[in-house]
Amino acid sequence: MPIQTDIQQLAPDALILLYELRPPPSVHAAPLRFTASGNGQPLRFQNQQYEAWAVEASGFDSSNKGPVARPKLSISNVAMLPDGRAVHGLFTALVQQHQGLVGWTIIRRVTYARYLAGGDLADSPEMHPEEIWLINRREADDGTTLVFELRSALDMSGRSAPGVLVTRYCPAHVRYRGPDCGYLGSAMFDVHDQPVADPAQDACSKCLSGCRVRCNLDNFAGFPGMRRYG
Repeated sequence: MPIQTDIQQLAPDALILLYELRPPPSVHAAPLRFTASGNGQPLRFQNQQYEAWAVEASGFDSSNKGPVARPKLSISNVAMLPDGRAVHGLFTALVQQHQGLVGWTIIRRVTYARYLAGGDLADSPEMHPEEIWLINRREADDGTTLVFELRSALDMSGRSAPGVLVTRYCPAHVRYRGPDCGYLGSAMFDVHDQPVADPAQDACSKCLSGCRVRCNLDNFAGFPGMRRYG
């Protein structure tokens, strides 16, 4: 495959990182495709357009070293429309509507500029093997940038019959302030378990500490004693 030789070139072509946010089957919504590799311009690859977005990723390159990696993906909460107008709060609206996007899929695609639309190899676009990740939790949200912790879609640690994923975190199906969560108190806390007065910042950390500050420990659905073995 030609793409395997690109990285061996003395002057390799520009590396392109593309991301796709895909909802679970239970959510009827179109995937979002975005990239920070286009110098502020959208990119087109394999007949799909990736919108320009401020994205910063870390931890992806350590997946084969030591424990299973938990990469971080930082995404801007401000979108720029084609006419230059800024739309604020797009991801905040998504996470509030869909339980923090826990369980949503992030697909990371790595290719080179020559395979994009307009490149000299656009007619035969190639990429390195796709990386498929799941959003494990929302780690931070300051209103401008959201940080998500990811886990590998192949990470089966803690899985046992009959197919229940056993982790230290509250499972994705438990919706904050929903019937399984059971918390209906007036006290509000952010994803770091810090008290807040703004309902827009009221969010669960999905950790035992989140139930502890809310005096809701009886309803915590995770397994605090779980640990990962290498």
